[in-house]
Amino acid sequence: MEVNWNKAWTNTVVLIVGWLLAILLVHPIGDFPLNDDFSYGRTAFNLVTLGRLQYDQWLSMTLVTQVLWGAGFCKLFGATFTVLRLSTLVLGLGGLLATYQLVKEQGQRPITALLATLAVAFNPVFFSLSFTFMSDVPFFAFGAMSSLYYARALRSAKNKWVLWGTLFALAATFVRQQGLMLPLAFGLAWLFAVGLRPKTVAMAAWPLLLHLALFFAFSKWLETSQGLPDGYGDFGKLLRRLDLGIFQQMPVRLGVIMAYTGAALLPLSVLYWHSWWPSRPFFAKRNWPALLGLAFVLACAMAAWPKLPWGNMVYNFGVGPPTLKDGQFYLNISPTLPVWAIALLKILGFAGAAALFFMLKKQMPQRLQKLGEKRPVTVFALANMGLYLGFLLLDLHCFDRYFFQFLPFLLVCALPDGQPSICKKAKTISIASLAVMAALSIATTHDYLAWNRARWQALDYLTEKTQVTPDRIDGGFEFNGWHKPGPRHSGGGRSWWWVKDDEFVVAFGELGGYHKQQGFGFRRWLPPSTDSVFVLKRE
Repeated sequence: MEVNWNKAWTNTVVLIVGWLLAILLVHPIGDFPLNDDFSYGRTAFNLVTLGRLQYDQWLSMTLVTQVLWGAGFCKLFGATFTVLRLSTLVLGLGGLLATYQLVKEQGQRPITALLATLAVAFNPVFFSLSFTFMSDVPFFAFGAMSSLYYARALRSAKNKWVLWGTLFALAATFVRQQGLMLPLAFGLAWLFAVGLRPKTVAMAAWPLLLHLALFFAFSKWLETSQGLPDGYGDFGKLLRRLDLGIFQQMPVRLGVIMAYTGAALLPLSVLYWHSWWPSRPFFAKRNWPALLGLAFVLACAMAAWPKLPWGNMVYNFGVGPPTLKDGQFYLNISPTLPVWAIALLKILGFAGAAALFFMLKKQMPQRLQKLGEKRPVTVFALANMGLYLGFLLLDLHCFDRYFFQFLPFLLVCALPDGQPSICKKAKTISIASLAVMAALSIATTHDYLAWNRARWQALDYLTEKTQVTPDRIDGGFEFNGWHKPGPRHSGGGRSWWWVKDDEFVVAFGELGGYHKQQGFGFRRWLPPSTDSVFVLKRE
């Protein structure tokens, strides 16, 4: 029986079943933290055991909604990191379904919305983070849900959609402070759509005012009740970074963001290449905007080229930070890609960025002419991208795991209107590239969890079988962050993460001044092989 890919319910089933199959392939089981999970998980466990919101000092965001969500799962299924991981996977699926509806409601065919959502789902960074208790995927999920309802409100002017959009925007803001951009962008789009009158200003302003009031009240309560965490983000910290140095970094950051988003949406760029490719000779006189845009992409590419891949999730041939003593210096990392393969990936990323520029150049003039009638959603998407880009250009870290938040808004702005026909060859290439992306994401995420399971077997061997106390171990960022046996920056050649004494080290391979004491094997999928994590003892 032939499947009708233009039926919405069919694609919804495909998304859910595909997501569940990917979870089974990766095998997310393991009671251990990943990346910053040790901090976020401790906060969720504190809520379950102590009955109150008690923050770990490492975190930098509000995190309330995520902690409540994770603690609810822990109440039902037990307080473990596996349960917290599963809670993120559920939210990830919710965010994908909201993205699918958001794209479809902009007039796209269900098959186009499905392919666009799969490009988000199997983005290697998004997919890998879905198997953690990090804040990135929950923030994305609540933001996508808020954007869906705000888009409906902008089209229909119904108060119920404004309310739902505001509720999910609050949920996003109380995962990360950047959620404040959602009601601000909605207010700008609302005023553009209906005009500047007292009644319309009130409707545009109340979601943002509510967010600001609750956010500042919460921050004040947190400061007085337990003190703000060391890295807690606020507007003042961002503004204090406005100096000459940050402006010098901007071309590099822009280039990195272009490469990552261009690579992420390359399957969609290929799918509609015939709708955005310039119709007249490229070097014709009237093509100067395209030439200027390409020159800008090329300039940012040259600035960013030596900085790619950009931390902290992607490194050479893997996804998920290698947070062991040798891993932080990229020693004993195996396998690795040859230089030519990394260069090819960079070229593909910037080719995707150029294609994305052409897609936006093709769509924006048509949509800007219709904004007053039909397209306030475009203003909403553009405002969100502008606000979020401003944050990334000023933020201290600007990690690669922040970039996929752009994708729903780019899909709203860049996909062509009018449901143009799709070339069969382009469709084949698009689906094939999505399949390759999915295979790489599943394999690298499987390997990330596999070596972490081996790492925690090694740590259990040290702490339980041989009775070595945590203050004598460098077990990596998550282990020492969980126990905090020493100062955060101890010096003396030790890792920066709370190491008191590194008599014992868990590592990917040999280190000078240490000998191997025990190895713990795991199966690697990329490439298929057997690898090990080792317990080392200082000589």
